[in-house]
Amino acid sequence: MKHYIQQRLKDVKPSTVNRELGLLHRASQLGYQQDPPLVGRVPFFPKLTEGEPRKGFLKPEHYRKLLAELPQEPKLLFVVAYHVGLRKGALLRIRWDQVDLASSCIWMEAKKANRKPEPVAVPIYSDMRAYLELQPHTSEYLLSRGSAPIKDFRRSWNLACQTAGVPGLLFHHLRRTAVRNLRRAGVAESVIMKITGRRTRGVLDLYNITDQNDTLEAGRLAEELLSRAHAQDSSQMASQSKRKPN
Repeated sequence: MKHYIQQRLKDVKPSTVNRELGLLHRASQLGYQQDPPLVGRVPFFPKLTEGEPRKGFLKPEHYRKLLAELPQEPKLLFVVAYHVGLRKGALLRIRWDQVDLASSCIWMEAKKANRKPEPVAVPIYSDMRAYLELQPHTSEYLLSRGSAPIKDFRRSWNLACQTAGVPGLLFHHLRRTAVRNLRRAGVAESVIMKITGRRTRGVLDLYNITDQNDTLEAGRLAEELLSRAHAQDSSQMASQSKRKPN
C-alpha cells in the first residue's frame, strides 16, 4: 500500500490518490459481501491530506461582462455551464435530439452501475432558452463549429476572461458557481447532484465554500424565522389570556 501511494504521488495529486484508494476500498467491501466471502478482513486504506479546494467562482456582476467579451461560438457553452454546472466534456457531447425546448429541459444520460443509462432532465431557464433558440443547426451536436463539434476554445476563453476583468478564471469554476447559485436558490442537494451530474455528496461538499454573504444571509433568514415564531407565540398567549375567566 505504501509503495503504491509513493509511486502514484510522483504523477498525481493526493486528492487523486484518495479517489483511487476509495475505489479499492469499495471493491474490497463488495468482495467480502459475496457468497462465499473473501478470506480475511477488509484492509485499511489510509486517507491522504488534500490541499484546500479551489475557491474560484464567477460573480453575477462579471457574468454579463464575460458573456459580452466571448466570441459567438462558445457563448452558448458558457451560458449553459454557468446555469447548470455540467462538466465541459458532457456539454460538448450534447446532441440536438437531447434538447427539448417544449419541456424546457435537456435530457442527459446518468449512468449507473449494472443498470441501463437513465435520462436526467436538466432545466432550461434564464438566458439558456434565448441562446438555444439562436444557436444554428449546423451539426448533430448542439455546440459546434460549423459541422464539427467544438473541441477547444482555451485561447478565446483566456482572452475574454482577461478583457472582462476575471483573469485566471477556469471554465471549471462555472461548475462551482452553478452549485452555489442553485444552493442559494433553495434547490435540494439531491436535485443539484442530478442536474450537475455528481454521484456523491462528498464531491458536492468540496464546492460548498461559504463567504461573508452566505453567513449574513443565513443570519437574516434565521432572524425572520424566529421573529415569525415569536410573533406566533405572543399571539397564542394573548388569545389564551383573553379566554381565561376573571
